[in-house]
Amino acid sequence: MSLIDIDASELYPTEKLGPSIEGTIIYKVGDQTHFKGAYITTNERVVMNVDMNGESYRRFFSYQDILQATIENNTLFIEFPQGMGKVAMIDVVQGDVDAFIEYVNDKVK
Repeated sequence: MSLIDIDASELYPTEKLGPSIEGTIIYKVGDQTHFKGAYITTNERVVMNVDMNGESYRRFFSYQDILQATIENNTLFIEFPQGMGKVAMIDVVQGDVDAFIEYVNDKVK
């Protein structure tokens, strides 16, 4: 199952897909910290799609809710305002991290 795939019916009529990446998202939920996940960009928002023990969990973020995307020591970070902080992604298996970062940072400015 590719987490990058998104059904066109989930997009706004004005949305166009941008760069997407898939890897391992590090975020603590209960006792688990590593989740297979993807970030899917559109011209209007970012979709986080995570495999939560066999079930797809999607969360949508406006670019206004993102401070920046960076890479440090082969780890992608998306920084959110207070509360969520930085969310890390490691072991990217699909997509172009540099293109993703450039696209997101152009939208958050």
